[in-house]
Amino acid sequence: MDTRYNLPTTTADPPIPFIDEEIGRAAHQQHTPSVRALATDPERGVVLLNLVGADASVSAVIMELLRSKSNGVGFMPTLFLGQPSNIPTQLSIHSGIRYTTFRSALATSGGSLNVKNWCLLISTANITESRRRAPIIPPQLLPPLPALATAAATPAAPTNQPPAVSPPHYIIGAATATNPDPNALLGHLRAIGGVVADTWAASVRDLAIDAQLVTPIPAAGITCWHIDGDLVKWVELVRHGILSKRFAIPVQTALPQQRAA
Repeated sequence: MDTRYNLPTTTADPPIPFIDEEIGRAAHQQHTPSVRALATDPERGVVLLNLVGADASVSAVIMELLRSKSNGVGFMPTLFLGQPSNIPTQLSIHSGIRYTTFRSALATSGGSLNVKNWCLLISTANITESRRRAPIIPPQLLPPLPALATAAATPAAPTNQPPAVSPPHYIIGAATATNPDPNALLGHLRAIGGVVADTWAASVRDLAIDAQLVTPIPAAGITCWHIDGDLVKWVELVRHGILSKRFAIPVQTALPQQRAA
Protein backbone atom coordinates (compact mmCIF):
# COMPACT_ATOMS: atom_id res chain seq x y z
CA MET A 1 0.00 0.00 0.00
CA ASP A 2 1.24 3.46 -0.85
CA THR A 3 2.09 5.24 2.42
CA ARG A 4 1.43 8.62 0.82
CA TYR A 5 -2.27 8.04 1.46
CA ASN A 6 -1.71 7.99 5.27
CA LEU A 7 -4.59 5.58 5.73
CA PRO A 8 -5.98 5.42 9.29
CA THR A 9 -8.36 2.54 10.08
CA THR A 10 -11.20 2.20 12.55
CA THR A 11 -13.26 -0.88 13.35
CA ALA A 12 -16.11 0.88 15.16
CA ASP A 13 -18.23 2.35 12.35
CA PRO A 14 -20.21 1.58 10.27
CA PRO A 15 -21.30 -1.78 11.81
CA ILE A 16 -23.65 -2.49 8.90
CA PRO A 17 -23.66 -1.57 5.18
CA PHE A 18 -25.24 1.71 4.11
CA ILE A 19 -28.14 -0.08 2.38
CA ASP A 20 -29.39 -3.68 2.15
CA GLU A 21 -29.64 -3.67 -1.64
CA GLU A 22 -26.67 -4.22 -3.90
CA ILE A 23 -26.03 -1.36 -6.33
CA GLY A 24 -23.37 -3.24 -8.27
CA ARG A 25 -20.10 -5.13 -8.08
CA ALA A 26 -16.53 -3.93 -7.86
CA ALA A 27 -14.12 -5.94 -10.00
CA HIS A 28 -10.40 -6.60 -9.62
CA GLN A 29 -8.96 -9.82 -11.04
CA GLN A 30 -11.14 -12.63 -9.67
CA HIS A 31 -12.52 -10.49 -6.83
CA THR A 32 -16.06 -9.08 -7.21
CA PRO A 33 -17.36 -7.86 -3.81
CA SER A 34 -20.81 -6.33 -3.52
CA VAL A 35 -21.04 -2.52 -3.69
CA ARG A 36 -23.62 -1.03 -1.30
CA ALA A 37 -22.80 2.68 -1.67
CA LEU A 38 -20.62 4.74 -3.97
CA ALA A 39 -19.87 8.42 -4.59
CA THR A 40 -17.36 9.80 -7.05
CA ASP A 41 -16.02 13.26 -7.81
CA PRO A 42 -15.22 13.63 -11.53
CA GLU A 43 -12.13 15.69 -10.62
CA ARG A 44 -10.82 13.72 -7.60
CA GLY A 45 -12.03 10.14 -7.98
CA VAL A 46 -13.71 7.99 -5.35
CA VAL A 47 -15.23 9.88 -2.40
CA LEU A 48 -16.93 6.91 -0.71
CA LEU A 49 -16.98 3.20 -1.49
CA ASN A 50 -18.86 0.70 0.69
CA LEU A 51 -18.11 -2.97 -0.04
CA VAL A 52 -19.46 -6.23 1.40
CA GLY A 53 -17.93 -9.65 0.78
CA ALA A 54 -15.26 -12.11 1.78
CA ASP A 55 -12.36 -10.46 3.59
CA ALA A 56 -9.83 -11.38 0.89
CA SER A 57 -12.11 -10.09 -1.88
CA VAL A 58 -12.99 -6.78 -0.22
CA SER A 59 -9.46 -6.01 0.94
CA ALA A 60 -8.02 -6.84 -2.52
CA VAL A 61 -10.24 -4.21 -4.15
CA ILE A 62 -9.49 -1.55 -1.51
CA MET A 63 -5.74 -2.14 -1.63
CA GLU A 64 -5.70 -2.07 -5.42
CA LEU A 65 -7.40 1.33 -5.35
CA LEU A 66 -4.78 2.63 -2.90
CA ARG A 67 -1.80 1.20 -4.79
CA SER A 68 0.44 4.00 -6.10
CA LYS A 69 0.50 2.81 -9.73
CA SER A 70 -3.01 1.39 -9.83
CA ASN A 71 -5.23 1.72 -12.88
CA GLY A 72 -8.25 1.53 -10.61
CA VAL A 73 -10.92 -1.15 -10.32
CA GLY A 74 -14.01 -1.85 -12.37
CA PHE A 75 -17.58 -1.12 -11.33
CA MET A 76 -20.44 -3.20 -12.74
CA PRO A 77 -23.76 -1.52 -11.87
CA THR A 78 -26.91 -3.47 -11.09
CA LEU A 79 -28.96 -2.03 -13.90
CA PHE A 80 -32.41 -2.85 -12.58
CA LEU A 81 -31.94 -0.51 -9.61
CA GLY A 82 -31.95 2.44 -11.99
CA GLN A 83 -29.12 4.35 -10.34
CA PRO A 84 -27.69 7.44 -12.11
CA SER A 85 -25.91 6.66 -15.37
CA ASN A 86 -23.16 9.21 -14.65
CA ILE A 87 -21.36 6.88 -12.22
CA PRO A 88 -18.14 5.74 -13.94
CA THR A 89 -17.51 2.05 -14.62
CA GLN A 90 -13.81 2.49 -13.72
CA LEU A 91 -13.10 3.67 -10.18
CA SER A 92 -9.85 5.35 -9.19
CA ILE A 93 -8.36 7.75 -6.66
CA HIS A 94 -5.82 10.51 -7.19
CA SER A 95 -2.35 10.48 -5.69
CA GLY A 96 -1.84 12.41 -2.46
CA ILE A 97 -5.47 12.37 -1.29
CA ARG A 98 -6.03 11.11 2.25
CA TYR A 99 -8.55 8.35 3.01
CA THR A 100 -9.92 6.57 6.07
CA THR A 101 -11.24 3.00 6.12
CA PHE A 102 -14.03 1.76 8.36
CA ARG A 103 -14.48 -2.00 8.63
CA SER A 104 -16.41 -4.59 10.60
CA ALA A 105 -17.40 -8.25 10.43
CA LEU A 106 -20.95 -9.22 9.45
CA ALA A 107 -22.57 -12.31 10.96
CA THR A 108 -24.30 -14.56 8.43
CA SER A 109 -27.42 -16.65 9.11
CA GLY A 110 -25.11 -19.58 9.83
CA GLY A 111 -23.13 -17.59 12.40
CA SER A 112 -20.03 -17.12 10.25
CA LEU A 113 -18.03 -13.87 10.53
CA ASN A 114 -16.16 -14.33 7.27
CA VAL A 115 -18.21 -11.65 5.50
CA LYS A 116 -16.69 -8.18 5.91
CA ASN A 117 -18.12 -4.70 5.56
CA TRP A 118 -15.57 -2.08 4.45
CA CYS A 119 -16.00 1.60 3.73
CA LEU A 120 -13.34 3.74 2.06
CA LEU A 121 -13.96 7.42 2.79
CA ILE A 122 -12.08 10.50 1.61
CA SER A 123 -10.79 12.40 4.65
CA THR A 124 -12.49 15.69 3.76
CA ALA A 125 -15.89 13.98 4.05
CA ASN A 126 -15.03 13.23 7.68
CA ILE A 127 -15.63 16.35 9.79
CA THR A 128 -13.72 14.99 12.80
CA GLU A 129 -10.70 14.13 10.67
CA SER A 130 -10.83 17.52 8.88
CA ARG A 131 -10.99 19.58 12.07
CA ARG A 132 -7.80 18.02 13.41
CA ARG A 133 -5.85 20.12 10.92
CA ALA A 134 -5.45 23.88 10.82
CA PRO A 135 -7.36 25.50 7.93
CA ILE A 136 -5.53 27.11 5.03
CA ILE A 137 -6.17 30.87 5.32
CA PRO A 138 -5.70 32.72 2.00
CA PRO A 139 -3.24 35.67 2.17
CA GLN A 140 -5.96 38.21 1.30
CA LEU A 141 -7.87 37.28 4.47
CA LEU A 142 -4.88 37.64 6.79
CA PRO A 143 -4.26 40.91 8.69
CA PRO A 144 -1.39 43.03 7.34
CA LEU A 145 2.00 42.48 8.92
CA PRO A 146 3.49 45.28 11.08
CA ALA A 147 5.94 47.52 9.25
CA LEU A 148 9.01 46.16 11.09
CA ALA A 149 7.99 42.59 10.45
CA THR A 150 7.38 43.38 6.77
CA ALA A 151 10.86 44.85 6.40
CA ALA A 152 12.48 41.83 8.03
CA ALA A 153 10.36 39.28 6.20
CA THR A 154 11.96 36.76 3.92
CA PRO A 155 11.50 37.16 0.16
CA ALA A 156 8.03 36.24 -1.04
CA ALA A 157 7.32 33.13 -3.05
CA PRO A 158 7.32 33.48 -6.86
CA THR A 159 4.25 35.37 -8.03
CA ASN A 160 3.53 32.80 -10.74
CA GLN A 161 2.80 30.19 -8.06
CA PRO A 162 -0.94 30.11 -7.20
CA PRO A 163 -1.81 30.44 -3.50
CA ALA A 164 -2.74 27.26 -1.64
CA VAL A 165 -6.46 26.52 -1.53
CA SER A 166 -8.20 24.09 0.78
CA PRO A 167 -9.35 20.91 -0.99
CA PRO A 168 -13.07 20.40 -1.49
CA HIS A 169 -15.09 18.83 1.30
CA TYR A 170 -18.04 16.46 0.96
CA ILE A 171 -21.35 15.88 2.73
CA ILE A 172 -22.76 12.34 2.71
CA GLY A 173 -26.52 11.91 2.99
CA ALA A 174 -29.08 9.12 2.87
CA ALA A 175 -30.18 7.95 -0.56
CA THR A 176 -33.53 9.70 -0.03
CA ALA A 177 -32.02 13.08 0.94
CA THR A 178 -32.77 15.97 -1.42
CA ASN A 179 -30.57 18.59 0.28
CA PRO A 180 -27.40 18.44 2.39
CA ASP A 181 -27.79 18.64 6.15
CA PRO A 182 -27.21 22.30 7.14
CA ASN A 183 -25.46 21.44 10.39
CA ALA A 184 -23.09 19.06 8.61
CA LEU A 185 -22.28 21.89 6.19
CA LEU A 186 -21.59 24.13 9.20
CA GLY A 187 -19.06 21.63 10.53
CA HIS A 188 -17.26 21.48 7.19
CA LEU A 189 -17.19 25.28 6.90
CA ARG A 190 -15.52 25.53 10.28
CA ALA A 191 -12.95 22.97 9.15
CA ILE A 192 -12.27 25.15 6.08
CA GLY A 193 -11.89 28.22 8.33
CA GLY A 194 -15.31 29.85 8.09
CA VAL A 195 -16.99 31.53 11.05
CA VAL A 196 -20.76 31.07 10.91
CA ALA A 197 -23.40 31.25 13.66
CA ASP A 198 -25.32 28.04 14.39
CA THR A 199 -28.64 29.74 13.68
CA TRP A 200 -27.51 30.64 10.15
CA ALA A 201 -26.99 27.03 9.07
CA ALA A 202 -30.11 26.61 6.89
CA SER A 203 -29.76 30.06 5.29
CA VAL A 204 -26.07 29.50 4.52
CA ARG A 205 -26.91 26.15 2.94
CA ASP A 206 -29.61 27.67 0.73
CA LEU A 207 -27.36 30.54 -0.36
CA ALA A 208 -24.49 28.13 -1.05
CA ILE A 209 -26.66 25.92 -3.25
CA ASP A 210 -27.83 28.99 -5.20
CA ALA A 211 -24.21 30.14 -5.62
CA GLN A 212 -23.11 26.60 -6.58
CA LEU A 213 -20.61 26.43 -3.75
CA VAL A 214 -22.40 23.21 -2.79
CA THR A 215 -23.22 20.89 -5.70
CA PRO A 216 -24.35 17.25 -5.99
CA ILE A 217 -21.93 14.68 -7.39
CA PRO A 218 -22.58 11.20 -8.86
CA ALA A 219 -23.64 8.72 -6.16
CA ALA A 220 -25.68 5.57 -5.65
CA GLY A 221 -26.95 4.06 -2.40
CA ILE A 222 -26.30 7.47 -0.82
CA THR A 223 -26.35 11.12 -1.83
CA CYS A 224 -23.22 13.27 -1.82
CA TRP A 225 -22.47 16.97 -2.23
CA HIS A 226 -19.21 18.69 -3.17
CA ILE A 227 -18.31 21.72 -0.99
CA ASP A 228 -16.02 24.32 -2.55
CA GLY A 229 -12.89 24.68 -0.40
CA ASP A 230 -12.15 28.31 -1.33
CA LEU A 231 -12.51 30.26 1.92
CA VAL A 232 -12.57 33.61 0.07
CA LYS A 233 -15.81 32.58 -1.69
CA TRP A 234 -17.38 31.58 1.62
CA VAL A 235 -16.42 34.87 3.28
CA GLU A 236 -18.04 36.72 0.36
CA LEU A 237 -21.16 34.55 0.67
CA VAL A 238 -21.51 35.26 4.40
CA ARG A 239 -20.92 38.98 3.80
CA HIS A 240 -23.64 38.96 1.14
CA GLY A 241 -26.00 37.16 3.53
CA ILE A 242 -25.42 39.75 6.25
CA LEU A 243 -25.81 42.74 3.92
CA SER A 244 -28.98 41.32 2.35
CA LYS A 245 -30.36 40.53 5.83
CA ARG A 246 -30.64 36.79 5.15
CA PHE A 247 -29.20 36.07 8.59
CA ALA A 248 -30.73 37.01 11.92
CA ILE A 249 -28.32 39.27 13.79
CA PRO A 250 -28.97 39.16 17.57
CA VAL A 251 -29.43 42.56 19.19
CA GLN A 252 -27.63 42.96 22.49
CA THR A 253 -29.51 44.88 25.15
CA ALA A 254 -27.70 46.42 28.10
CA LEU A 255 -28.35 44.93 31.51
CA PRO A 256 -29.81 47.29 34.20
CA GLN A 257 -26.48 47.60 36.03
CA GLN A 258 -24.73 48.44 32.72
CA ARG A 259 -27.25 51.23 32.01
CA ALA A 260 -26.81 52.58 35.53
CA ALA A 261 -23.07 52.66 35.07
